[in-house]
Amino acid sequence: MELVIHHWDADGIGSAVLWTRVKGGSFQYFTPEIGNYFLGKRDRTEIEEKGADSLVLLDMSLPEEDLLYLNSLGPLTVVDHHHGRRVDGVRIINPTLEGREAPSNTRVLTEMFSLPHNDMEYLGLYGDNGFKLKEGHPLLEEMRAFYREKFGDFLRAVKVVDLQYKTGDRERVYGVVRYLLENPLLSVVEKKEFSQVESLVEEEIEGELKKVRVFPDLNFLFTPTRFRIVSDLTRNLFARFPESINMVVGYQGEFYNFYLRTSLEDLSPLVRRAKSLGFYAGGKKDVIGAVVERERVGDYIALLEEFFRERGRPVNLRSLVGDLS
Repeated sequence: MELVIHHWDADGIGSAVLWTRVKGGSFQYFTPEIGNYFLGKRDRTEIEEKGADSLVLLDMSLPEEDLLYLNSLGPLTVVDHHHGRRVDGVRIINPTLEGREAPSNTRVLTEMFSLPHNDMEYLGLYGDNGFKLKEGHPLLEEMRAFYREKFGDFLRAVKVVDLQYKTGDRERVYGVVRYLLENPLLSVVEKKEFSQVESLVEEEIEGELKKVRVFPDLNFLFTPTRFRIVSDLTRNLFARFPESINMVVGYQGEFYNFYLRTSLEDLSPLVRRAKSLGFYAGGKKDVIGAVVERERVGDYIALLEEFFRERGRPVNLRSLVGDLS
């Protein structure tokens, strides 16, 4: 049996389905506790109890120590598109390590397996990029051409798939993976168990966005919501203010979930720096997400402030989040 460890969002779900369809065989699925970009003690226990013969990690930029741990359990393959680095002894397939950008992990898999364009590819592609694609963008036009008159149905299906993890319930994520293995993507909107969470999540997002604090070149929000919507809130702000620094901080058990998006600077060096300092962080050119222990909040804020100060964009984040530590 192979254990498919994957991200909980649309790109991760689409990646899990694509991998399973191509590889065949016996599979189980696992995603870390939603919101954590690392393996906690409970995650490791669950993984070990599954007794997998081999493992694959899809669309997740886990810390080096976690990659080495997974590799110790059996043959491990990592397929990813986030910025990171190679780890000795671990098989990693990631175009960014070769200097090539990849818009989604489902596209990496589609090209890796020489597949024709497909629903799961576009599920991940739109899930990761749709909110920032302006009219006429080549990727958007590509998807429009693929779905034609059903493009609106496709957008709704992506939204429903991506909603499942926002409840914080991993079983919903596994459920939609299993459903998509047997059913067309567009039919997911007809399943009440998946579509019913839409109104709840949308109301929560709308309510939290009203609390955003706006400053010159900075939009900031702290949200203690029980929903996993920190990334959605940041995307909403980024869509409205792409040339501002948009930061949302959410409370998550013993940790704080930091999300930052901007088009002002390439955030890739910041992602690498955060990882090198031992933060549970990941991201791409315009985004960095991090799950930070309470006692390290001050250190993480100092890192962000230093990054922007060095680039001539000083921001005072400490006054906004210093009290969290």
